[in-house]
Amino acid sequence: MKLTEIQQWGKKNLLTRQQAAKITGQSYTAFSQTIKTGKIKPFFEFGDSGPSVVRLYLKSDIEEYAQQLKTKKSIVSKSQNIEKSK
Repeated sequence: MKLTEIQQWGKKNLLTRQQAAKITGQSYTAFSQTIKTGKIKPFFEFGDSGPSVVRLYLKSDIEEYAQQLKTKKSIVSKSQNIEKSK
């Protein structure tokens, strides 16, 4: 695989933390909690601890997690509507 192919693949399939949080609809803090709880793990991580660490997330993982959140919110919303109608 050529370097340009790898770069193109990375641009299509890898996300920064900010991009990933936007796709999931979470705040930066909420997305940080998602990482801490292990619900999302970086696809690529490089560097020592602290702000110099580079973490990239696989777009397909983030999209899948975003769908799970959407489904969960939908279920909670339906449950609340049922409770209100009682």
